[in-house]
Amino acid sequence: MILADKIINERKKNGWSQEELAEMLSVSRQSVSKWEGAQAVPDLNKIIKMAEIFGVSTDYLLKDEIEEIERNDTSYDDKEELNLRKVSIEDAQRYIKIVKKNTPSAVIATVLFVLCPVTLIILAGLSNCVPGTISEAFAAVVGLIVLFISIAVGVALWIAVDAKEKEFEFLDNEDFDTLYGVDGMVKEARISFDKKRIPLLILAVLFCILCPVGIITAGILEAPDMLIICMIDLLLFMVAFAVGIFIYIARIGGIYSKLLRENVITAEEKKRKRIIGKLSGTYWCLVVVVFMIFGLGFNRWELSGVIFPIAGVLFAALIGILKIFTNED
Repeated sequence: MILADKIINERKKNGWSQEELAEMLSVSRQSVSKWEGAQAVPDLNKIIKMAEIFGVSTDYLLKDEIEEIERNDTSYDDKEELNLRKVSIEDAQRYIKIVKKNTPSAVIATVLFVLCPVTLIILAGLSNCVPGTISEAFAAVVGLIVLFISIAVGVALWIAVDAKEKEFEFLDNEDFDTLYGVDGMVKEARISFDKKRIPLLILAVLFCILCPVGIITAGILEAPDMLIICMIDLLLFMVAFAVGIFIYIARIGGIYSKLLRENVITAEEKKRKRIIGKLSGTYWCLVVVVFMIFGLGFNRWELSGVIFPIAGVLFAALIGILKIFTNED
């Protein structure tokens, strides 16, 4: 059996096309076609590389009299990677387009979660601080309706986003490889994104730092209760704005990190992330319960308004502690 036939046999045994084998060897498909048609002979470096990929000896490939495959004990270390799911430049472009299109919905959903108690706080403040405007019952009913509608709309938006991006969830859950041209295209796109990422990040951090200034100032000056309530809502709006920017940066920046495989994680790390996800759901359910207890149980809506920002800070600290104890960077 000649070299050309051996290349054909080994390629077909592994289920690879000429294009795929050419990609592994960093040559053109036409070169592989010529080798298999005995119209050309690969150079020694390519033969050595093929032997590693196929898991055979170079003697088997070069010597016509050796018909039986002599498998190398030390086969190609990255052979498993050669069977990974391939992402073409068209796939990458479509993924980028879909995520960018869905990002406004994700931002709006997150902002709704942060702002859901605003109406309830304002109405409760009016009923308590401005007698004769609205009743406490009306404030509670309308405020709660707006709160739950906001949460429902936010959840629906996130479900829609997840559904539209489901075909690309393998980027998070599986190992994959990118074909020629993808890395270059993604790096170029990220350079363009980085030009506006830093200013946006600075703006979001500034809003986070400045968000409590209003309520602290109102407290120091012993401002009327209604003004303090307005400052609480202002704090929530500033937090919502900052969180929206963080979500935008995380989603768009995440596109490029995933495609460039910069955040490759092990199975153990994936398990930790699932644990954190379950913890997050339980934690925020408890936060909502505390919010409702302070509001409905003790009629302290002005106090319950700061629960979500405080809960957000505590949640970040909790996740940080959890990562330390699980040895996660």
